Amino acid sequence: MKDIIKISVVFTVFAALIPAIVFLSAKGRAAQPAKAEPSPSEKVYIKVLDEKSGKVTEYEETDFTVLSLMAQIPSGYEDEAIKAQAVLIRTYLARRKAAEKSSPDKALKGALLSTDRSKYQTFFTEKQAKKYFGSDYEAVYEKLYALVIDTEGETLTYKGEPVVPAYHAVSCGVTRSAEDAWGEDIPYLTSVKSEADKNSPDYETTFSIPVDELRQKLIKAFPDADFDDSKTFLELENDKNGIITKAKVCGKEVGSGELCRALELSSPCAAVKFSGSKAVFTVRGLGHLVGLSLYGANEMAKGGKTHREILEYYFKGAKITDRTS
Repeated sequence: MKDIIKISVVFTVFAALIPAIVFLSAKGRAAQPAKAEPSPSEKVYIKVLDEKSGKVTEYEETDFTVLSLMAQIPSGYEDEAIKAQAVLIRTYLARRKAAEKSSPDKALKGALLSTDRSKYQTFFTEKQAKKYFGSDYEAVYEKLYALVIDTEGETLTYKGEPVVPAYHAVSCGVTRSAEDAWGEDIPYLTSVKSEADKNSPDYETTFSIPVDELRQKLIKAFPDADFDDSKTFLELENDKNGIITKAKVCGKEVGSGELCRALELSSPCAAVKFSGSKAVFTVRGLGHLVGLSLYGANEMAKGGKTHREILEYYFKGAKITDRTS
């Protein structure tokens, strides 16, 4: 998995038929009828503001969804895992449309979102995608486009409303509830097991940092903390899964998200041990750990689960709503 994909899932979402023959899959499950590509009159366009140039660019929504997939999920993942992510991207766009309709953001200059990754989900421009995939670009685009068309019109909803489409790259063996992560009780974003993630090469990382350097990073991030040499300047409390439940910097309680950003930790499932002049961190998972685990979704797809089953597992009580339903 390349770095830019890792980055996109770490920082995202911290915060709308024609008759077909039905074939049987190798496992005997009836495949879903293929959906028709939208006609020109049905195509939807969205506008994106480039934060650097101030230019607003218009994208056909299906193309934008493909470009988003290219930046968010490894293209070699199973089809059903990629389709699950395509539904989440479309759900995200549905939420953005609702938000802009009710309370337009003048800073967007009429666009639906911008290239600011700290505020909006990441995507590639065509130029970026071609540079990233090189000679594989056309083949990857063709594959992803077909999967997006196969989920055309599908969004994930809870009680008729588009869900918060949270996702991350790799869990720590379980996902995290929205209430624990963000202090907001979102019924469909509860903690679920995702034990297959333990097999991911990105499941666990260990690194050390000189204590003096760690101290300087914390002083910079939390200047109002009382950095008295007599105090322990970093204390972490973890739950049974290793996720940080409380973090203190010189006795001052700070949010786990704030700490992760300050120390560039890839996940809030982290522990620290001080060994002489060094602090040794062990971090499990990749991302904020809320919602869909991309790696877990891929493993479920390998086991024969459909994108509907994957999404309904990670988003309890939610269901896919089709434009025809």
